[in-house]
Amino acid sequence: MLFQQIINGLIIGGIYALISMGLALVYGILRIIHVAHAGVYVVGAYVGLYTFLLTGSFIFAIFASMTAGAILGVIIQQYVYFPLIKHSPIISLIASIGLFISLEESMRLIFGPYIKSFPKDLFNGEYHIGGLVIGQSQLMVLFTSIASITLIWYVTQKTRFGLALKAVSQDMDIAETLGINSKKIIFTAFAFGSAFAGLAGLLVGAYFNSVFSSMGDVPAYKALAIIVVGGMSNIWGAFWASLLIGLIETLSIGILSIPLPRNSLAFIFMILILLFKPEGIMELFRGLRK
Repeated sequence: MLFQQIINGLIIGGIYALISMGLALVYGILRIIHVAHAGVYVVGAYVGLYTFLLTGSFIFAIFASMTAGAILGVIIQQYVYFPLIKHSPIISLIASIGLFISLEESMRLIFGPYIKSFPKDLFNGEYHIGGLVIGQSQLMVLFTSIASITLIWYVTQKTRFGLALKAVSQDMDIAETLGINSKKIIFTAFAFGSAFAGLAGLLVGAYFNSVFSSMGDVPAYKALAIIVVGGMSNIWGAFWASLLIGLIETLSIGILSIPLPRNSLAFIFMILILLFKPEGIMELFRGLRK
């Protein structure tokens, strides 16, 4: 039972990571709490679902959800955040919240208020490994998340874009004096992070076999808790915080039977981090190493 719950926690944590890493990426560059990121997640879920229903290919659905997320992210950056960049961050936050609500309501008006589902036989099989039972949907989410996070790691750590991204996030003015086109980097970063938010929406829709207009409500605030735990602008802090919170939620409910709502645990953990190590868990890990 313990190993079963650990696998479940890692799968959930991987989905959280796809959402929160993009949010941390945006905050690291523009210092904007990008609540509308959860709206991109919802749009990606719907685009992926209907692409699958039209083509019968989950691979096409993945590309469609990521493309829709990237395009929507760029539009948000160009026409919402960029005109507000010189104003107080609270203005951008208010705009982001309004945009998130508008995206969810748009999905409700276009596709209706009822839950949409994938075909019942999609990822319906199970694999038995010793005492473990792993469903096809779990394997699909696990492998897709691993491949996506590996790609994020490679792009951010091993490419010139990743190096330029670090420079822009640390000091945009100095980066521009060194010949880095900050507008191009921000444009690419929004497209990159939003693509994985769209993918996360598709994966959650397939994993739970339900897509609905308000499915972004919980990720909107849980991703914020995760990036606070991870250290706000720290992409890899968000990754480790996602896995940690996924494991805490799963083990607390599945093993310890803690009588608390699952979604409250991320905020309890966030409060503890803010009280004892407000810089985030990456600084906590560095302190433990010393």
